[in-house]
Amino acid sequence: MNDKVGISSLSKNCKSCGSELTGKYCSTCGEKKYNPLEDLSIIKFIEHSIDILIHLDSKVFKTFKMLFFYPGMLTSSFISGRRVSYMKPFQLFILAGALFYLLIPSSNAYFSTVEDLKGNDVLVSLVHYNVDNKINEKAIQYHISREQVVKSVIERTIHSSKLYLFTILPFWALFLFALFHKSNQFYVSHLLFSLHCFTFFLLIHMLYLYVLSWFMNSEPLSYLIPLFIIFVIYVFLAVRKVYHPGILASLMKCMIACSAFLFLLELYRESITVLTLFIL
Repeated sequence: MNDKVGISSLSKNCKSCGSELTGKYCSTCGEKKYNPLEDLSIIKFIEHSIDILIHLDSKVFKTFKMLFFYPGMLTSSFISGRRVSYMKPFQLFILAGALFYLLIPSSNAYFSTVEDLKGNDVLVSLVHYNVDNKINEKAIQYHISREQVVKSVIERTIHSSKLYLFTILPFWALFLFALFHKSNQFYVSHLLFSLHCFTFFLLIHMLYLYVLSWFMNSEPLSYLIPLFIIFVIYVFLAVRKVYHPGILASLMKCMIACSAFLFLLELYRESITVLTLFIL
């Protein structure tokens, strides 16, 4: 029975695009010639699974090694076309975000608390958003106390704040484009730079907070100073590698780029909380 299925399933045309096959692989789409006697065997399935795991492990190891120990090298490799050996940039960013979410699910690192927004924060000052009035409005609308409104905002923002971090990337890439467009005129190159640097920031932030969580329950801003120092040094080295400016120019532009990043990050933290409160 299996032989009949195998023989009848053999075809001179590609199963994916229908083009005529002249070898083991389709010259049009690259699909492998289908042979159920081989492709659907248990041995072939095991071999394929092991190959995927080994190949994936190799990619992950090479990518993380390059990201952590060779600032800018991963971006430089992608810009120059050497990409096969590494994870895709956005795939890497999503993995970093997922790890952060799994290891530190209750962190308020990427959203402002309602109490914070009552101060003179960036977004609140810019749009003249009255947080107290909005809380009162929601309390009246849902017939609940102000404390319950605040609690609901925090519960929702804890999860949503980590989901939309990617929205910072295109804006930071615009800052980078403005700073380094003479070195590289392609916007996507700067987007790649922002992806890799932000991924590094997410991973070291995750590790830093995870270690801190063993010693304290809160996340005071003063304890983040070493983290930002590490990030500034990393961006400086990455700028030198990718854009090749002089040391002084690298330092100045690095400080501007990091300041822009911190501004966008703070704007995001406030925006996600304000938006959550608005749509509650």
